[in-house]
Amino acid sequence: MSRIPLHPEQDPYPVSALYLSQLDHESLYSDTELRQAIAETVSEPDGPDALGRRYAEALRQAGARGDGMSEVRRRWALRMAEDLARDRTGEAHRTTGRSTAADRSAAPLEGAS
Repeated sequence: MSRIPLHPEQDPYPVSALYLSQLDHESLYSDTELRQAIAETVSEPDGPDALGRRYAEALRQAGARGDGMSEVRRRWALRMAEDLARDRTGEAHRTTGRSTAADRSAAPLEGAS
């Protein structure tokens, strides 16, 4: 199991980008869709330099609202970014949970857009 950083400031930019993306953290997405979401989020008007500030502000606002889904979404973004960084085998799809051998052998599922 991966270690969740104690402070969101330690999260790498793909985590921030996935968290801020329009993707639904309860849906299935291919690696390509995840990478595209990262690229789109990083290329938004404020650019990559503001990504960390936008991420910190989104987490701060969610915390102020007592939004428990914020931590669920952050954990999803951490898992997806970790899987993307580790996957060099051509595996095309990720689930919202941990990837298993059964997931790898399953037929591809379409992700929601």
